[in-house]
Amino acid sequence: MIVPRNYYSKNQANRLKYRRTEKCPYIEERIVLLGVFFSVLVSILFAVYAVPRKFSQQNAVLYTMWTGVAYLLGSVAVCSVVWGLGLEKQENLLSPWHLLTALRGIIWVAGIASFNIAIDKIGLARFNQWKNFQGPIGTLLMLAFLHEVTGAKVLWLLLGMTAMFISAVLFTIPSGDGNRKENASGILFALFAAACFGLTAFINKIVTNHGFIYSQLLYHSLAVVAAAAIFFVIQTGKPKELFRLSPENWLPATSGALFLAATLLSIFSYTMIAGGVAWSITQLNAVWTILIGIFVFREVSFKKHWQRIIVGFVFAMAAIVFLLFAL
Repeated sequence: MIVPRNYYSKNQANRLKYRRTEKCPYIEERIVLLGVFFSVLVSILFAVYAVPRKFSQQNAVLYTMWTGVAYLLGSVAVCSVVWGLGLEKQENLLSPWHLLTALRGIIWVAGIASFNIAIDKIGLARFNQWKNFQGPIGTLLMLAFLHEVTGAKVLWLLLGMTAMFISAVLFTIPSGDGNRKENASGILFALFAAACFGLTAFINKIVTNHGFIYSQLLYHSLAVVAAAAIFFVIQTGKPKELFRLSPENWLPATSGALFLAATLLSIFSYTMIAGGVAWSITQLNAVWTILIGIFVFREVSFKKHWQRIIVGFVFAMAAIVFLLFAL
């Protein structure tokens, strides 16, 4: 998940400050509206990038590797354009901070593999709110280690986590087969993914604060591909499978492309509006994911459980608002 604020370099911040002047209120208003639009679009992309997994039977770790391959190729293309055309000053590719980015990639692989397994086990509608605990976990880490912790912020964070937990319980509607063990296993995988994503957001924030944005894309995606490939070989003992081209690889590749697009748009949105506002809007991905699970894949009967679903939505939106105040 993308970090909630200050997700831009000093040069970008200075240009933004230059554009926002009292002499140009119309331009400032347009920039803010564009930032909101980008944030909403990011929330949709972060929901849609999980959808291809519903159509794939590929091993979760191998799926993650091919997601990373598309993410890596896209990152190389973006950096080539941005640095090649002089749109941004090239960042130091040999900085030791990229070791932390590589660690973030390894943790992300564990998270996204668990993410895919959870989708397989309990579906989009049921797993998403458990996975969305990544928000409170990331925020808690940032409050504890990067910002001054106040009683008010902790209170809002606890309220947000409580609302999210209630929402998650409401959306965990038992499936028709009544397999409780499968549901419990899916929830555990979703919570593990949340912990991994919260930790990667924290690392992302630290490295970004030191001025690395586009180079982070490169090292993160490279670490994802390498870690997923190693995990897959350890898991299966079949290294040749890594190089087998299959039509099914287009599904994870699509996920990787969507994830990269969401990441880039997040960067742009954080240069146009307050990071806390952009991050909160992005959390709407929870709503879109649940809607996709219910109305597109029919994972849950809306007619049968409409009251429970509506109350769950209310608590999901309340959690987003509470977490906004915690920033």
